[in-house]
Amino acid sequence: MKRKTQLMLLASLSPLLANAALADDSTVTIYGRIHADFENTKSGAASTAFSTNKVQNDTSRIGFKGTEDLGNGLKAIWQVESGVAIDDGSSTGSNTWAGRESFVGLSSNQLGTLKAGNFLVAIDDLHYIAGNSFQYATGISNDATLWANGGSLASGGFDVRAGNSLSYQTPKFNNVTARIQYSLTSGTGSSETATHGASLVSANLTYDDGQLRVGYGFQQNRAMQQMSSNFYQNGLMHMLAVGYNFGSIYIGGLVEHDILDNINQTGNSRSRNYGSLIATYTNGANIFSAQYGQAASWKGSAAVQDSGAKMGTLAYNRVLSKTTQVYVLYTELHNDANATYVLGGNPSATAAGASKQHSLAVGMWKNF
Repeated sequence: MKRKTQLMLLASLSPLLANAALADDSTVTIYGRIHADFENTKSGAASTAFSTNKVQNDTSRIGFKGTEDLGNGLKAIWQVESGVAIDDGSSTGSNTWAGRESFVGLSSNQLGTLKAGNFLVAIDDLHYIAGNSFQYATGISNDATLWANGGSLASGGFDVRAGNSLSYQTPKFNNVTARIQYSLTSGTGSSETATHGASLVSANLTYDDGQLRVGYGFQQNRAMQQMSSNFYQNGLMHMLAVGYNFGSIYIGGLVEHDILDNINQTGNSRSRNYGSLIATYTNGANIFSAQYGQAASWKGSAAVQDSGAKMGTLAYNRVLSKTTQVYVLYTELHNDANATYVLGGNPSATAAGASKQHSLAVGMWKNF
């Protein structure tokens, strides 16, 4: 009887023992970034300029990620990442639980990676080629103010973190990778959840041999009428980015074409072109960077005359360790008469931005 009881107990525990064995092949990592700066920002003409000073959180975050070896080269992958507002402790936008890159999926060196969750669209993968990377693409000098027409679907932007997303990325083959993403409800964190049938599809194709980087991306925003309060119905963008590493000097550039249709339910459309350049020179622990971007006026049957803008940034980073840097940067934005771009923000569908805006920032970031 005792022997039978022992066998029954062992049988009941066998699933738990199997899971414990699998857990030996699992890894869990806690990671994150603390990033803040002091900013002085001025907007308007010199005689009427409005000046503000503030300590600004620059998308600090904490995350948990892990893998589990499932055998035959297949791994389960997961990640939960949340923003942390170290400046004032607020909990809005991406500063919520899983408000940043969060997903679960499967990955294989031979088959690629499939994941589902809340994460940045595929065109954002091109940012490392020619984007404003010297201060991690955040803060007052975020070039996405013009790049991809900003990060708000409601105002016709394409640079978003899309909730309820499915994504597939191919393995790297001869330095080439591709990714396609479909978002069922095109949310951005917790700020755009009432989609009413809105969706998006985004994809990219990249080549990177360690010296030359080339990437193409496109995105289509669909059925955005209710999300945008009837500002537009569909959006389409194409982007081509190229970068080259000359050793201590890196130079990159991109061109972009954006189209918004059925503006204000009139059946008319508008389009614009955007281009930018970035250059970085690294000398030991010193990094000197410059970036310039120019958006053309919106053209087409729903054109907006004099709606172009220019934006430039100069920056210096000092590397204190592999995980810590301090920096100082200066950014300036010039809007044409009817342009709506705002430093550190998104274009508005209705209001014009100040003609001249500039900011001086001193900051620090620490990875862990």
